[in-house]
Amino acid sequence: MQTIGLLHKASYQRPTEIFDGGQDFKAAVHSSHAKKVLCPPGVKIISILQNLSRLAVGLLALSGIFFHSNAGNCAPAYETQSDSASAGEGQDYLIDEAEENAYRAARRETDPGKRATKLFEFYQKYPESALMRKSDFEEIKIIENAHNNYHAARNEPDLEKRAALLIEFDRKYPDSNLIGYIDDDYKSLLKELWQEKKYALLESLSEKWLKIHPKDREALVFIAEAATNLHKFDKCGESLEAIYEMNPSPSLAKEIHNCYQKTENLDKRIEWADRLFKIPEFDDDFMLRYDCMTKFYEDRNLSQAAKYAKLTLESADLAEQRGTSNHGQLTTVRRAGYHIIASDFLDKEDCDAAVTYIKKSIQPEQYDQAYYQIGRCFDKQKEIEAAMLYYAMAELVNGKNAPKAKSRLEKLYRALHNQTLVGIDKVYKKAEESLAEYAEP
Repeated sequence: MQTIGLLHKASYQRPTEIFDGGQDFKAAVHSSHAKKVLCPPGVKIISILQNLSRLAVGLLALSGIFFHSNAGNCAPAYETQSDSASAGEGQDYLIDEAEENAYRAARRETDPGKRATKLFEFYQKYPESALMRKSDFEEIKIIENAHNNYHAARNEPDLEKRAALLIEFDRKYPDSNLIGYIDDDYKSLLKELWQEKKYALLESLSEKWLKIHPKDREALVFIAEAATNLHKFDKCGESLEAIYEMNPSPSLAKEIHNCYQKTENLDKRIEWADRLFKIPEFDDDFMLRYDCMTKFYEDRNLSQAAKYAKLTLESADLAEQRGTSNHGQLTTVRRAGYHIIASDFLDKEDCDAAVTYIKKSIQPEQYDQAYYQIGRCFDKQKEIEAAMLYYAMAELVNGKNAPKAKSRLEKLYRALHNQTLVGIDKVYKKAEESLAEYAEP
């Protein structure tokens, strides 16, 4: 089965701008991975002023430290910093308007996760900004944790453990800007299992992903592929049905039917066969109808078998008109179709209709059972001469019904001829002539 062909082509390449989660956060934003922003004209002057301002602040802070050093109670600057803006606020410190607008836009975000993301993006662009507060850095810590967890998940060598970490990330950080990469990484993992033919694990991990993403088409494809190779054809059919609901196609409908043909689920086999019958691409595929016909006949459900026999014959006629089938197939299918319809009439004791269809079944190809059944029909109707003729014909064809036909013929003949077989050769001669007539095109 080629269900894996349903997957979209994907390279599964990682984006280069994602930080290595193993780095220290502040080091990361200054690393070569961080986005670089070109300074527009005029900003260099502001930067010089900012540096001079910081130098002044540093000298004042240094003098303060010397002044208080004897008291022994000096605390780190970060711990004593309030939740107001960082160094420079309230002093002669110039801030670029674009920088201030970007910061205010980030702070106005009401959703905590989105605000942290925007602050993170702001800090990437303005790593030296004096606007960042202590609380801002605490919020950005969420993004750092997400990157670290993502890095740990993506680099886990054990595929089953990696899958668990990726799913945990998906649940823990649903609003993370990394969530799209989680999807790609998980699909890459499933593809690796498929390529290595680890179908049991592929099935298990695909199902786990499907629990949190119930409409994921690629996961359904992987489940179908794994189920096929594990001979779980019912599960394969169920997965393909879910895909069909999202994106129906004639070829997929045929594949679903093929899956259920390998199961004991007759209801599903018939359901998808009936669907295929309504699709124009399959209106001359008489073997689809033939499969249903023979299945019901084997189960002795003659009424349903006859129903599909009629559909089979109609489709066979269409195939012959279009030249899409060979003569040998059509002969076999037509004989079987007419025979099953006749059997249904026999079961209902409609001998006239049964004889009509049995004679049609002989037209493609003569066989002893047909003549024997016609003999039985005339036998039931007390038309003894006709019954003996067809019993003799069945015996002459020399099939498996020949012994029964011979026995019944002799019993009827003896009853009419004082328990002797004198003259029975005349019956056989007439039978030979009748067989020759049936053999004529």
